[in-house]
Amino acid sequence: MGLPSVRNNRALATGCLVAMLTVSAWAKNGAIVAAVDKAAVDMGDSIQFTLTLHGETAGTELSPVKFPEGFLVAGRTQSTNISFESGAMQKATELIYVLVPQRPGTFTLGPFTVKRSGKQFSTAPIEVTVKKPAVPRHLDPGPGGRYTL
Repeated sequence: MGLPSVRNNRALATGCLVAMLTVSAWAKNGAIVAAVDKAAVDMGDSIQFTLTLHGETAGTELSPVKFPEGFLVAGRTQSTNISFESGAMQKATELIYVLVPQRPGTFTLGPFTVKRSGKQFSTAPIEVTVKKPAVPRHLDPGPGGRYTL
């Protein structure tokens, strides 16, 4: 029996690398994370809500993103980030919403769900507290042109 050829070693190393990348990508697929930039906000001020989908989005079904009554969606954007970590490609797609609460109270955002490869993944719900502002945001004159606090 002779020594293994360099070609066989390269094929084996390439096969192992592909297997590791596939396992790494599989572990990241399906992950969905929800986050807000602040959990307490004054009524009328905005919060940023981010829904992050890790892994490939092809074949992914995201349930409609609905927010509690009393939240105005002031803006929406999407970004995709691709990075390489330990030789493995990582992909994350972010759906970013700017929400403006219209009334005080404690609200629950989510949970949000996604289906991928026949499996369902969900976020944890997020609680947001909306407070009345200490000073009214806009003063409008009442009847007769008078300002009343």
